Amino acid sequence: MKKVVFVFRRPQVFLTAVAMLLISFKIPGGDTAKSDKGGPFIKSTHITSGNPYLPLWEHLPDGEPRVFEDPDKPGKYRIYIIGSHDVRFKSYCGPDIRAWSAPVEDLSSWRDEGPIFTYPIDGQWDVMYAPDLVEVRRKDGSKEYYLYPHSRGRNREAMVAKGSRPDGPFTPLNMTADGMGTIPGSTMGFDPSVYIEYVTDPKDPDYEIGFRAYGFWGFQRSSAGQLDQNTMYSLRPGTEAIGYFIPASSRYGVVRDPEGTVYSSVYPGEDLGSFNFFEAASIRKVGNKFVWVYSGYSGPDYGLSSTNSALRYAYGDSPLGPWKSGGVLVDSRAVVPDKDGTSLQTSYSGHNTHGSLQLINDQWYVFYHRAPRGFGNARQPMVAPVTIEWDEKPVSEGGKVTIRGYNPYAEDNIWTAKDSQGREYKGAEVTSEGFHIYGLDPYKYYSAGYACYLSNTNSQQDSWDIWDNNMPIANVENGNIIGYKYFAFGGLKKDVKGLKAFKGTKPGNKTAFNLFLTPKTRNAFKINVWLDGPWDNDTWKGKKIGEINVPANSVQETTKFTIDVSASVDRLDKKHAIFLVAEGSDQGGLFDLAGLGFSSKKKQIVRPVAPAVSIKVNGDAIEMPATPVRSTNANGIVGLDLYETTYKLPSNLTGIPTLSASSNNPEVKITVTQAESKSGTAEVRFDYKGVIKTYRVVFSAE
Repeated sequence: MKKVVFVFRRPQVFLTAVAMLLISFKIPGGDTAKSDKGGPFIKSTHITSGNPYLPLWEHLPDGEPRVFEDPDKPGKYRIYIIGSHDVRFKSYCGPDIRAWSAPVEDLSSWRDEGPIFTYPIDGQWDVMYAPDLVEVRRKDGSKEYYLYPHSRGRNREAMVAKGSRPDGPFTPLNMTADGMGTIPGSTMGFDPSVYIEYVTDPKDPDYEIGFRAYGFWGFQRSSAGQLDQNTMYSLRPGTEAIGYFIPASSRYGVVRDPEGTVYSSVYPGEDLGSFNFFEAASIRKVGNKFVWVYSGYSGPDYGLSSTNSALRYAYGDSPLGPWKSGGVLVDSRAVVPDKDGTSLQTSYSGHNTHGSLQLINDQWYVFYHRAPRGFGNARQPMVAPVTIEWDEKPVSEGGKVTIRGYNPYAEDNIWTAKDSQGREYKGAEVTSEGFHIYGLDPYKYYSAGYACYLSNTNSQQDSWDIWDNNMPIANVENGNIIGYKYFAFGGLKKDVKGLKAFKGTKPGNKTAFNLFLTPKTRNAFKINVWLDGPWDNDTWKGKKIGEINVPANSVQETTKFTIDVSASVDRLDKKHAIFLVAEGSDQGGLFDLAGLGFSSKKKQIVRPVAPAVSIKVNGDAIEMPATPVRSTNANGIVGLDLYETTYKLPSNLTGIPTLSASSNNPEVKITVTQAESKSGTAEVRFDYKGVIKTYRVVFSAE
């Protein structure tokens, strides 16, 4: 069997953000993992605010949330997110399973655990889709971690790996001797998920083992089965897989399974078209019941088009059901009322989503991902609070589980979107907050990329620069609306639910609103700033609090524009949304939006600007590549730290060309490795506060 342990392409520090855009970092001592060359992967910690809750340049979809005890700090717990990794750009995912974690007492402090698993075979790297990771606590107190990486390598989809820590290393358990496929009996398939049920009753036949394990998998067809506790990859002896677990649909309400399919795991009388399974099963226990989360078609149930951009849920009394349909959990398209409230609309792009529920600090959250512009190869991890109600009555006797969007300031703690015709979206609200459910600290700088409402969903850009946590909104046109929900003008009076206290606005602060934008036209234009909603009507109850006027012939570079909004916000409490409405005479783009934030007489904000670097060959400046080298099956790259360009040497050149490099920021440390020949490769390492970018210059003859 081919042993695979932390395969990592280069022993360089990568995927680490600098102190920009609500993100700073530190390199904690002693936190290392092995690379493929034996060097350490240095874990970096990022202080974040906003949604996505990881750095904007990190593209981690399919995230499965788990709370595990910190292996280095007994008695302390961390929330782990284990996902696939969009680093290929032209296709889904990448060669590694990626993990990040945060201490439950500080949900702003996220640590990159690195590429916890890759699988190279025959000079190629398998692509890893949506994984799962579960902990098994043995009776002797030891802990084992089973990783289900969902390898897309031929005959390797059902791969299972084992480790002694949640961050690895992991060793495959069920591979053939040549490493080319899984051994007979391996049962887990597409988008695997596992539930561990602990046994405490001495009369239970599994008491000595201590637990039962259940597996769930499937794409456009739902399957499940009880796993053998001794292997964790095969079915329990004497049991069979359930081939049709819950009904799968081809679109909302339309069952795609063969006509006449019998669903032994669905309660009799249930509307089969209400389940709408697509993929991505995940199970959690809530009170005395079980909740089964999955990617499912939604939309027509609240008046919108059918999409698999949503998570749905079902509930039952046991891990194998039978189940009742619960409804929509979250629609990543950001459902809100339209202008006059006569119908519901989407305010963000859709694509697909994947995730689950997790209880953290007595608060339930739904984890999912979004796809800016509907582009599925740069998806970002998202999170939203939910409230869950359940009763003691078994589902078999009419008991229920009801999951709704959560608003800590609502009288019943429920957030909902409802139109005047009675159609209601009951899932989680898509916001800019992430874990900051009481609202974002207004006195900070925020990237435009935290927008949660876009009337032009194609305007959101991607981020790939590990030195620049920025996602601009480009070519904003007349009438475009950009929204951010929510800012905590009332502050946060004490540490709560893993969030740190901060001060809000108050009389005398002289609070100003700041936009950082790049004009794209020579004509004058303005941005109307609205509080709570972009319209002053009964549906949105918005209030215009100012306008930013950009004069004609403004310089076309990123500029800060400021207006006094103290009269409108310095006496506010709780949290409120900010909406920007563009207004101008041009038919095309008026501006690019970089970021925003509030300032006061004592607290100013500054847009962080990433260092610029340059390279010269024999004194001639070369064109710097704009994007990092993309991952492929052949190179196995798992990060965004490597850049490469080709330089054609003049035919009359004698001797080996000499590289020199510089930066506009003196904090950038530079190491140059010269080429050994005229046909060789030179290399420059730019180190900015421990974050390393490597540029390779490949020489070729004209």
